[in-house]
Amino acid sequence: MNPFKLFSVSKHSAKLTKDIASTLQVAPGALYNTRFSDGEVYARFDETIRGETVVLIAQVDLPYHHLFELFVAADAARRSSAKEIVAVIPYLPHSRQERRDGERTAVTSRLIADFIEHAGATRVLTVDMHTLSIEGFFKLPIDHLQMSSVFLDDLRRRYAKDDLLLCSPDFGGLKRIRAYKQALDCDMAVIHKERLRPNQVDNMEIIGTVKDRDVVLIDDLIDTGGTLVKAAELLLRQGARSVSAYCTHAVLSGDAPKRLLASPLKEIVWTNTIPNRPTGGKFRTINCAPLLARALKQLLSNQSIKAINQL
Repeated sequence: MNPFKLFSVSKHSAKLTKDIASTLQVAPGALYNTRFSDGEVYARFDETIRGETVVLIAQVDLPYHHLFELFVAADAARRSSAKEIVAVIPYLPHSRQERRDGERTAVTSRLIADFIEHAGATRVLTVDMHTLSIEGFFKLPIDHLQMSSVFLDDLRRRYAKDDLLLCSPDFGGLKRIRAYKQALDCDMAVIHKERLRPNQVDNMEIIGTVKDRDVVLIDDLIDTGGTLVKAAELLLRQGARSVSAYCTHAVLSGDAPKRLLASPLKEIVWTNTIPNRPTGGKFRTINCAPLLARALKQLLSNQSIKAINQL
């Protein structure tokens, strides 16, 4: 593996950085970061990185200062003559705004891509993008990892194939659910939903038979949790034995944790792409650090990461 230095862009990403460093058997580098009393972000590398490959671990969920911490760290690395700057961004914010949905609106995913590039990153590594079309917004190389191989191993340990039924909460996840179905050799269903406005669903219907099955909803993220709860209630009314959910990114805006706890969902599994998510009870977290570490090892050895995403 080629030499590199691994840094957390802030305390917000420190735990994930430590887990990745432990897997790779390296020590995290010294990057000092703070915020002034007025909120300004400051970053300083306390060791030389001239001519080095620098890996920045950045969990950039909102609020926006987490995103700006990445920009400042990447700019500091560029100005310190780093040879390559790999930005590891497990969750890409604004990934649901990849196109204009009306007149006089922004394509915010493209804006984020431009900011990351202009800050100085030369490569991006991310997990379960909301849509693959976002790759086209980046002029620099972007490597997209999938949690599916990790989720599949967990599903195999916990469910009997004949009892399991996989379900996509919308048609947007149909390709994902078909890949899971093929890997597990089990049945599937999909929910058709109509939205009145963002985060508000008007009507839902199930395509498929779910009676007397242990249904597992698969999605890339949970935001308010409203769609997931409505889907679980509908599946149980249609005769499902139990309903659980596996989602990569736990955005959990507003009262989402309370809503999910009060729901009929048996279990909700997510990852730590976004830090400091609730644990215990119905909530279970799967660590994404081993997947990211494997990908970094391949990238830094100039090897393909295709095998990592194979189911």
